[in-house]
Amino acid sequence: MTASTLSDPPSHTRRIVQLDGLRAIAVLAVFAQHALKAPLWMGVDLFFVLSGFLITGILLDRKARQVPYFSYFYARRARRILPPYVLLMIVSSLLFGLSWAKYWPWYTFFATNIGDALGQSGHDSLNVLWSLAVEEQFYIVWPFVVLLVPERTLGFVAAALVVVVPLLRAVATPWFDTFWPIYYLTPFRMDLLAAGALLAVATRRNPAVLERVKPFAFAGLLAAFALLAWLHLHFPRFRAENTLLSNATLYSISLVLCTSIVVIALQSNGIVKRVLSTPVLVYIGTVSYTIYLIHLTVLYAIWPLNEGRYASAVLALAITLAYASVSWFAFERRLIHGSAHAVRDDSRTAARVS
Repeated sequence: MTASTLSDPPSHTRRIVQLDGLRAIAVLAVFAQHALKAPLWMGVDLFFVLSGFLITGILLDRKARQVPYFSYFYARRARRILPPYVLLMIVSSLLFGLSWAKYWPWYTFFATNIGDALGQSGHDSLNVLWSLAVEEQFYIVWPFVVLLVPERTLGFVAAALVVVVPLLRAVATPWFDTFWPIYYLTPFRMDLLAAGALLAVATRRNPAVLERVKPFAFAGLLAAFALLAWLHLHFPRFRAENTLLSNATLYSISLVLCTSIVVIALQSNGIVKRVLSTPVLVYIGTVSYTIYLIHLTVLYAIWPLNEGRYASAVLALAITLAYASVSWFAFERRLIHGSAHAVRDDSRTAARVS
């Protein structure tokens, strides 16, 4: 994608198809982590960066156009998030019982990350909800920041979060016996969302910025990937050590990796864009929210059959895709798009966000 392509119209005002493909890669990475024990926990981090970029762009666009802001944003979030969420809780209850009901406040108020950090959660298949809780907690506050803070200053706020949050992780490490609170709780993970927001502000103020930073993105991608691979091979327990070094640096390395991937996806015109824009990946990215919600439930339902790791993964992926497709075509698509006017409005947004 060239600078001229980005500037007419701005990237945040239209659908960016290759980001749907990137969302597909993120959700498949999460699936592989759970189904095959692959060390791909960074898939969730990629979702966070994408979310910060897309939603900040949408908020800035609404602010600039002086159209309904909070009502549009929160109504859209509710239509997108709640129906598949409620359906997941029904399916989980039918399959695994109501153990989550004992901790109903966490599930009712999108605070399951707090419950997980305290060891107060329902069936393990619902653990995926922690990242949704992080996003919803961040987006309680962030729309107010975007509306009230001048755009230039907003970039500094986002950059400050990217710098301060790793320091906060280091300072907070002695407070906890394990690394899980650092991993789950919003104050320690919001640098990823802020990195996406910073990218949205930067591209809005200067569309040519992506072209200039693309070489650095490639360098960051290679360096971060190499370092993460080296840590995994030589120190496989590094993430679980709960040290100042591991908590302060590991997720920042992932931030560099995921932000670099987003920059490359936005700027690429050649094979990267063609691959990310393939219909299969775009479709998986479109239904990625429901795939993410249900995949662990499906895995926990299949694992007792003892079909073997790879056979179970294939079967679970097929069932997950079928479930997500039925959910999408049965009600999600209509709830998101609504009227024809909403469809036209959606065509001017960057991409559907979950």
